[in-house]
Order: sequence, then structure tokens, then C-alpha cells
Amino acid sequence: MIISELWLREWAATELGAEGIAERLTLAGLEVDGVTRVADPIDQLVVGKVVSAEPHPDADRLQLTLVDVGTEEPLQIVCGAPNARAELLVAVALEGAQLPNGLKIKATDVRGVKSNGMLCSAAELGLSEESDGILELESDAQIGQRVDQYLQLHDHLIDIDLTPNRGDCLSVQGVARELKVLADAKLSSFDVADVESASDSQIDVMLRDEAACPRYIGRIIEGLDTGARTPLWMQERLRRCGVRPISAVVDITNYVMLELGQPMHAFDRSKLNGAIIVRHAEQGESIRLLDESTATLRADTLVIADTNGPIAIAGVMGGLDSAIDDSTTGIVLEAAHFTRKAVAGAARSYGLHTESSHRFERGVDPQLAERAIQRATQLVLQICGGTAGPLCQQNNSERLPTRPPVALRQSKLNQLLGMQLDAPEVETILGRVSDTLEPAGGSWLVTPPSYRFDIEYEADLIEEVARVRGYDSVPTALPRIAPRSAAASEQTIGLRQVKQSLVARDFREVISYSFVDPDRNSEFSSEAPIRLRNPLAENLSVMRTSLLPGLIGALEFNLKRQRDRVRLFEAGATYHLHGDQFVERQRLAAVVCGPVLPEQWAGETRRDADFYDLKGDLSAVLSLTGLKEPFIFNEFEHIAMQSGQVSSVNKSGVNGQLVDLGWLGRLHPSLQKKIGATAPVLVFELDLERALEAELPAFAEVSRFPSVRRDLSIVVGQGVSAASLLSCVRAELGSALNKALLFDVYEGAGVEAGCKSISLGLVLQHNDRTLTDAESDALIESALAVLAEQYGAKLRA
Repeated sequence: MIISELWLREWAATELGAEGIAERLTLAGLEVDGVTRVADPIDQLVVGKVVSAEPHPDADRLQLTLVDVGTEEPLQIVCGAPNARAELLVAVALEGAQLPNGLKIKATDVRGVKSNGMLCSAAELGLSEESDGILELESDAQIGQRVDQYLQLHDHLIDIDLTPNRGDCLSVQGVARELKVLADAKLSSFDVADVESASDSQIDVMLRDEAACPRYIGRIIEGLDTGARTPLWMQERLRRCGVRPISAVVDITNYVMLELGQPMHAFDRSKLNGAIIVRHAEQGESIRLLDESTATLRADTLVIADTNGPIAIAGVMGGLDSAIDDSTTGIVLEAAHFTRKAVAGAARSYGLHTESSHRFERGVDPQLAERAIQRATQLVLQICGGTAGPLCQQNNSERLPTRPPVALRQSKLNQLLGMQLDAPEVETILGRVSDTLEPAGGSWLVTPPSYRFDIEYEADLIEEVARVRGYDSVPTALPRIAPRSAAASEQTIGLRQVKQSLVARDFREVISYSFVDPDRNSEFSSEAPIRLRNPLAENLSVMRTSLLPGLIGALEFNLKRQRDRVRLFEAGATYHLHGDQFVERQRLAAVVCGPVLPEQWAGETRRDADFYDLKGDLSAVLSLTGLKEPFIFNEFEHIAMQSGQVSSVNKSGVNGQLVDLGWLGRLHPSLQKKIGATAPVLVFELDLERALEAELPAFAEVSRFPSVRRDLSIVVGQGVSAASLLSCVRAELGSALNKALLFDVYEGAGVEAGCKSISLGLVLQHNDRTLTDAESDALIESALAVLAEQYGAKLRA
């Protein structure tokens, strides 16, 4: 925001210069981007009065003027401006003057007529980028007076870069109040008197959504002078704050917004139909805006409407069909309080950003609307004439934002700032921030002003004390932190170990967004995702319930860039809804596509990775846990995987119950084709918290006695897994079984249809004696019996 130093000084008296003001604001958190002078002094530039203006004898578009500049005789000056006329007070550049654009003025002949100077426009004086005529001065300008003094070109412009929480400083009044707090500046009394109504003209106001707009004030002003022009002093203040003058009424509403901080709008009374209604738009309604664009409205957009339809997007921009123009003689002034929630995002959603939306999104003082409309009424009557009707307003005081008291403890203040502050000094600072301050024995109860939305907690008041006293006064000291180190648990495998294991097996880590496309998420998970209330985009509108959407997206990205061998993994959180609770889980996933080994001169013929290759990588990760019981892989179904080529990953839990750790398998061919993969795509996903539970390392004696190996070839049904057979044997034989392994699977001749032959190697061993053949036979018989009982297994003939 850019403000004028001289305008600011009308509100706040301070001994600080422009640079001092900028430094004080910056050190307190309101960063000033720059301080610039409006213009350098211009010698030989004076106020003149056009005595006469006659057509040039030899040029249709030029005028021959006589201008009184306070000398004995008027000067003859040739001028091409269409608005040059008798009795006009103008800025005259005399011979020898040098304008800001570098032009040096000297007497010249123009079409045979001598011209002794130049009548200047605002653009030629560096006051605006363009002008359509010479600058017209007000009647209080003194002939012969220096123009730079009259226009106060020694003024400075202070460009403040405000943070979003300080919307209260988006006005001259707001910055003046900040100087009062920071530099103890004396605020001038700018009481706005109520304007008594001189007519009975009223307009009905209806609030359909008092939560979004708890206060709306309107006022009809009739009989305006259509030829009224914005005074030069107001035009200059608007220009210096970066606002282009448009017309008298529009300039007044902009001026009040810059002065007080309340956005306002003026409707043409003759273009309104019926009452003013504050409501939400109907889905699909449209409105032509002041920038001549057409907006198709959504049902969540707050609008100002009459009985015919929307006439403005609340807090953003007015409509073109109700706008004032050069023929307007009656207006309806509007000042309202729209909540931040009601306006937030509305402008951006329609591709707009306005001074009004910028302020409402950051918070406008809910008590400001009536004062602003009284101030605007004063200026309209002063500049445009007319008669004002009574205030037409609707208020719901219970819905207006309130500022509850905030307690500040001196002990907490001293602790956070790291220094001891006296109570009188703290009270003085807090007294500048708020007029409502109640000491309470070692603490204070402060009620923030209605415009300070940024003061809600004790920490906010501590920040205020630090800002006012000066951040540079806060001592620099290292925090006292007692060393706390705990030995890492040997029963949990660190994530770093897991990542190192995968990197050692030629995987690369990726990090993807937690926000994903709902369609992509549904391809990999049947669980309903958590939807964001205000997503960045539709394709980032839900929280992921699986790591696969991002991981497969990374695979697709690499495949499109001609990477034929891709091995990726990701460790991150997934998000789930259990009842009304949000649950976050840490998971690990990996994807493999392409050849098992990189291409090399001595390598074997290319072989693409398959299910068992990825199972080997997964087993390497799981082996970090050191569990004695092997992990169990059982047949499984998953919506994104090819049926028959997907397996669950489990481990034995309490009482032999299986604990679900995750799954692995081959991506379904339809999804494989969708991402453009020509080789099989293998993936796994694990619950990290369950999978990384480890056993404490324990000493195991190496037996001095020989072992006995017995191989069994048994016939079982096709649906029986080798893992379940091995688990059954381990449970039956207990400590007598040193090792059990699968070494062959056979289907074909000699094995009946629907069955398969599985060959198990059982290594039997005792630590205290040598097993006899009889003991070994008994153990094998026991194993065969339990396998026959549970799985219908029989020895292969």
C-alpha cells in the first residue's frame, strides 16, 4: 500500500521524518519497500491565470492564450490543449524551466506566433502517466505562486508491504494508529459528524445471510450536479496512493476507503429495482461487472441484488448495469461489513483482485461502516451537492465479530522475551495498543480494539510489547536446553535402515504429494478418501489412502522419458477416516518395471523383473527385523492387481493369529497399459509400524550334535500355499525342527488334476543329544499326520 506522508501527518503528529517513519514501521514488522519524493523542485514553474484564449490564426487545433503570471504584462503562449479557456488557473512553465521529462522551455515561434512558455499537463509534471489536457488548478491557487509549493510536490510516498494479518493498516487512519502505538505519535481528532437527512428517500435493505453480512448500511443522495468535478487535492491524493481518478462520486468512495479503510460502493438509484437484498447467488446466475467481464456465479458466492438479480459481488466488484455514469443524479451509497470467510477466495475464483476484496479478505473493522458512510455523505454533498436521505440499515449485533479480552502474564512475557520488564513500562505499551486495559496482580486483561483481528492470544500481546519496545532490545541468548538422549530401541527398525536397504538394491526414493486426484486414488484403493474443503485444484482434492497413486505417477513420468528400467520406493503417510476421527498411517511402497539387471556386456539375456524378484527385495527389507518366524505370503485380491499374481504379507502374532502387514503383486494389465508400460509392473505396500517391529537379538547355542535331514514330497490341493504348510510343520515339531524349507513344486504327470506336489526339506536337531532314527521317524510321522488332518496332504507315490 502506498500512502502520502503529508496526508499521514494530518492524522498523526510525529517528529520522525519520512525515512524515520519508514524505519520505525519496518523494524516493527510493517516492511517499507521504499520512500520516494513526489517530484523534485521545479524552478520557473508558476501559477497563471488564462486571461483570454483565441484560435490560432494559422492552426485549427491550437489556441493563442494570454496568461497572467504576476508580471506587468500577460504572457502570450500557444497551447494545443482542448480545455484551455479564459479564467482558468493553470501551471505555467516559464522560459528557462526544465520539466521532469527533461524538456527545457524557451521562447519559440509556433506557426508564426511567438510563444513565451508552456501550459503544462499533469503528465508533463510527472504527476500521472497520461493526461487529456492541461492541469486545471483550484481557485485557491495564487497567481505567481510556485506550482511545486502549491501542489506540495515535496511530499513523500511510503510504500508499505503489509502482511496478511495486518489488514487494519490498509488505510491512512490505520497507519496513523500504528505510529501512535510504535512512536507515541499524537492522533488528530477526526470526528465525523452525522449528516442529517434532508429528504425522506429510503430504500429497503434485506439480509438473507446475516452470518456472512451482519451489517449493511445504505443511503440515497439525490439532486447531484452532473458536472461536478473531483477537486484537485483529492485527485492528487488518489494518484499518489496509486488510484486513478474516475469521477467525483467514485473518487469519493475510493478516497474514504484509503482514508478510513472501509470499502464502499455507489449504485445509480434510477437503475435499481425494489429493495437491496444481500443473499447467496443462485447457481448459474450471471452478472456484468464494472470491468465489462461477465461472471457466471456459483451458489456459494455472496452477492448484492435487487428484485431483478445480482448488482454486485459482495466485497469484490459492482455490476455494470447499476453503475453510475455522467448522467447520474441520484445514488445509493453502500457501506457494509462482510466477514472474512464470506469474501475469502471469491475474487480469485472469478479471476479478480480488487482493493475491496484485498481489504475484506484481511478483515475490516465491523464498527467502521456507519462512520464511513457519514464521511462519504459529507464529501458528496460538499463536492456534488444534492440532498441526503436517512440511513437505511440492517444490523445483527450478535453476528458482528467481537474481540474477547486476552490475558497477559508478566511472568510469561519475561520468559518468552528473555528479559525483565517493569510493570509500568508494559502498561504504557499496552495502553497504546488498547484503551481497555485492566491490571490484575502480575497480569493484565487487554480487550483488543475492534480493528485488531491479529490479537487473539497471549503470544500476540507479547509480540506487541516486543514490537513497540523494539526487537533490537531483545537480548541474544542461547536457550537453556537440558540434554536428553535416549538409546534407540532394538525392537524397532529405523526408517533410515529401510531406505538404505532399498537403495543398496538399486531403488531410488521419490516424494509425492499427499493430495491426489480422486479418480487416480480410486484406481488403487476402494476406501473413501478424505476430501479437502479448499483444494488447490480438482486433481489435488483428496488425501491419499495409498502411496501408489503418486508412485505409479512417478513411474509413468519416467517411462515417458524413455527410462526402460525403473525401481522406485516411497515412505510416507496415508490418511484415513475412521468414524469421525482422522487417522494417519506411515507406509512403505515400491514399484519395479523393466529388466532385473542393467544392460552390460557380460550379462545374461534381458529378463524383466517378475513377482519373485520383487518378493526377494521385500524379503530383504523384512529380514532387517530379525524375526525367527518367517513371514507368510498368502493368496490375496486387490482392485489394482492382476488376479492370481498378488499376495498378502503376514507374520505370526499372539496365539498364532496372522498380523496383516501389506501386500505385493503385479499391476493389472489395464492400468499397466494406461501408464504406457510394456514390461510387467510389480508393486508392494507395507504398514511400516507393524512391519518394522523387530525381535531383540538373543544368543543361540550352536548344537554339538549332528542334524538329520528328511525330505517330504506331499500332494495337496492347488489352493494350499507352501507357507501355510511350513507354518503348520514348525508349530507341530517345535524346537526339534532346526530348519524347514521348500525346494520343489511340481504339477503334471503322476499328480492328479487339481493338485500339486510340494517338496519340503526338514532339518531335525537337538542341542542335548543325537536324534535316533526312531525319534526322527516319529517326528516325521507327526508332521505328516497334522498335514493330512489340516490340508488333506498325502505322500507322493
